[in-house]
Amino acid sequence: MPTDSNFTGSILVAHPVMGDPNFRRTLIFVSQHHAEEGAMGFVLNRPLGETIAGASGLPEIPVYYGGPVQPGNILLASLQWRENPTLLAFRAFAGRAGDDTVEIEWLPGLRAFAGYSGWSPGQLEGEIAEKTWLVVPPSRDIIEMSRPTDIWKATMRESGPMFHLLSEAPDAPWKN
Repeated sequence: MPTDSNFTGSILVAHPVMGDPNFRRTLIFVSQHHAEEGAMGFVLNRPLGETIAGASGLPEIPVYYGGPVQPGNILLASLQWRENPTLLAFRAFAGRAGDDTVEIEWLPGLRAFAGYSGWSPGQLEGEIAEKTWLVVPPSRDIIEMSRPTDIWKATMRESGPMFHLLSEAPDAPWKN
């Protein structure tokens, strides 16, 4: 688990009352965080229902909404849960999907992200202090999520009864 001053490798879980449509009911992997430079991450649970064709032996790669920053750019990354020792392995690839830059050991967990999530220096720390995000350690269920659209509610259930109750509220209760 990261220290209080560095959230690299953490999972940010959007608080149930977050209204920002870019992040409502999302889980974000924080790929890098530096107090002086800000933070960067990727939304993990918003598949776009599209794939990009792999070349040079790469399989088709699922595309996820990564965040509101540069949504027209695609970044390849692999997130893998490893048991011995138990940890999350992450690797981003600078090349395009058709390049030969992805080594075979990184094919499991390979995803394409349209855009990314970014925070200026101090912004993420402020949002966490305001309880906009719950910070949780990565887990196998989150990283290997078999049902991305259900993982936010499952994470809320595990975070306590109040979060579970709030997560069950409809998006627009005044319309009921």
